[in-house]
Amino acid sequence: MATYPQGIEERHGTAQGNRYASWWRLGLLTLVLVVALLGFLGGAPAPTVRATSDGASLAVTTPDRLRNGMFFETRMSAVAKRPIEDAVIAVPAAMWRDATVNTIIPAAAEEEFVDGEFRFHFGPLGVGERLGVKIDGQMNPPRFGSSSGRIRLLDGEAEVVAVPVTLKVIP
Repeated sequence: MATYPQGIEERHGTAQGNRYASWWRLGLLTLVLVVALLGFLGGAPAPTVRATSDGASLAVTTPDRLRNGMFFETRMSAVAKRPIEDAVIAVPAAMWRDATVNTIIPAAAEEEFVDGEFRFHFGPLGVGERLGVKIDGQMNPPRFGSSSGRIRLLDGEAEVVAVPVTLKVIP
């Protein structure tokens, strides 16, 4: 007869197998790991969306899927094809609902909220000049669901170019 440690009995497991180990449990664990590694649960590399118009080109790199509580980074790059008197980056408010924006580099000369958008004024851009903006933030725990909109480059009030963005926040 085998001797077991105190509190452990033969019914807790035998050399013939453990009732907690099985092929279907191993398969389920493997499936969860594959889903996570492929980025279906957030954490995948952020895609870059680009748009071009007669006035400028705009590239936005931002996550399209996040888990709430995650930190994120958004990078925007605009290149002027014509002189722009007041380069304004406009971000839809829905994209930052229940989010904390920690840093915007470089700092905008002026910030405002107009028509459901956060607008950041960066001053004039000459032909061929590039405006690069980096935004760091965090999704707050209450955020859940999808939102979409357009991040726009404006010349004052007039739209120069826009890119569509979608963000899905999962628990």
